[in-house]
Amino acid sequence: MLKGTLVNLRSIEKDDLKTLHQLERNVELVQFGDGQWMPSPLAAWEKQFEKELESKEFSSFAIEADGTLIGGIGLHHLSRRDSSSQFGIGIYHPDYVGKGYGREAISLLLDWAFFDQNWRRIWLEALSVNQRAVRAYRALGFVEEGRLRQHSFFRGEYVDVFQMGMLREEWAARKSGR
Repeated sequence: MLKGTLVNLRSIEKDDLKTLHQLERNVELVQFGDGQWMPSPLAAWEKQFEKELESKEFSSFAIEADGTLIGGIGLHHLSRRDSSSQFGIGIYHPDYVGKGYGREAISLLLDWAFFDQNWRRIWLEALSVNQRAVRAYRALGFVEEGRLRQHSFFRGEYVDVFQMGMLREEWAARKSGR
C-alpha cells in the first residue's frame, strides 16, 4: 500500500469492482476522462479485471480516502524497452473532486513509478476542455508535449487532446526543490 496524508493507494480487489462500477455511473465525471461513457454490466467489468490481472500491460491501484473507495489510478501501455508508461486517474466520488485527493494520488503514483519501478518517462492524455485536470497536471510538473487537434468527440463537438509527459529527473528535481 502507498500511503499519503489524504489518500492511500492499494491493489484493486475483486470486491472493489461493484463499488467502482457504481462510481463509474457518474457520467459527468467519467466523460472528462477520455470523453466517452458507455454503460456496461458488472460482468463486463469483472471480465476486464481478470484480463488486466493476467496482462503485463497494467499496474492499477484503488484510491481510498477516509476508508472510502473514491476512484482508481494506474499505469498502462507499459513499455519496459522504452521505460515509458501512460498514466490515468479517475476520482469518481463527487465528494472528493477538486480537493487535492487526485493530486496526492498522482504524487504517490509518480514516486512509486519513478523511484521504485525505475520508469524513465510517464505520459498522459487529457481533454483540452478538462481544464481542472490540465491545471493540476501542469502544477505537478507535467509539460505539454503535443496536441491532437479535434481528436475526441465530447458533448457534441470535437475537442483537442493534450499529450503531456514527465521525466524521472524532472520529478526528482521537483521533489528536492531544485
